[in-house]
Amino acid sequence: MPSLKSRIIKIIVRLQGRKKLVGRAQELVEGGKGEKLNDNPSRKLYEKHRISTREFKGRTVRTVAPKESAGGRYILYLHGGYINGFSKYHWRFISNLVSELQCTVIAPDYPLTPERQVHDVFEMVFPLYQEILAAAGSSNLAVMGDSAGGGMALALAMRARDARLGQPSDIILLSPWLDVTMTNPEMEKVDRFDPFLDIKGAQYLGKIYAGETDRTNYLVSPIYGDLENLAPIMLFIGTHDTFVADCRKLKARAEAEAVPLDYHEYESMVHVWMLIPSPEEKRAAKAIVEKFGKRQK
Repeated sequence: MPSLKSRIIKIIVRLQGRKKLVGRAQELVEGGKGEKLNDNPSRKLYEKHRISTREFKGRTVRTVAPKESAGGRYILYLHGGYINGFSKYHWRFISNLVSELQCTVIAPDYPLTPERQVHDVFEMVFPLYQEILAAAGSSNLAVMGDSAGGGMALALAMRARDARLGQPSDIILLSPWLDVTMTNPEMEKVDRFDPFLDIKGAQYLGKIYAGETDRTNYLVSPIYGDLENLAPIMLFIGTHDTFVADCRKLKARAEAEAVPLDYHEYESMVHVWMLIPSPEEKRAAKAIVEKFGKRQK
């Protein structure tokens, strides 16, 4: 049973009409009405952490580190939303990671759809991964992402493996978007419970993100990629998130292929609940911190 706070959040999301908004994605984007959201870190975060900004491949990259000396651990964080940038919820989550783990989080503002597509994104994030990997070493670098960024994080690890580069220490996926085709028939069973995602609207966003690239290419939809020789994967999802269908599919594949996957499925939780303040969010954060703590010993 989800917490009272999580149940209230779900009601608020339904009242806000988020699902209808995603369903109108094509109309809004093609009509030039799709507002791009991209929040900056708050003044409070600047006071709490050391935050630096630089340009990389023509895009902004922010580094968030503890005020005092940081440990040697780094997290490359890829935000969700092909058409939107970072939100205040992302910065809150990143701030908590930095405080709890005494790590450094690197947060790239990757190119956004519809102006840019998957190859534009990887032309930025793959060289950035290479740079951090060379500086920190594979054992000190984790890759993490939520929603679309979760799919990118898994695809990035696959791209690194295929390029014979070192894997990150961990791949942390939060409500990951694993297949932009949205053709898993099990999704229809979850759709009526999901207050965030609309299948047709998400299909459209996935299509414009892919551009001329086949939507079953693993860079776009990592569910179609090879799972061998990847870093250990940790995945969080909710049963009222349409993406749970493909997360279960990934779990079944991992089990069949003996691939390490630490799978966390929370009853009645919605899309990207790990970023929304709630008792469940605290439990997920604790699990992540405990895993990273073991890695640092």
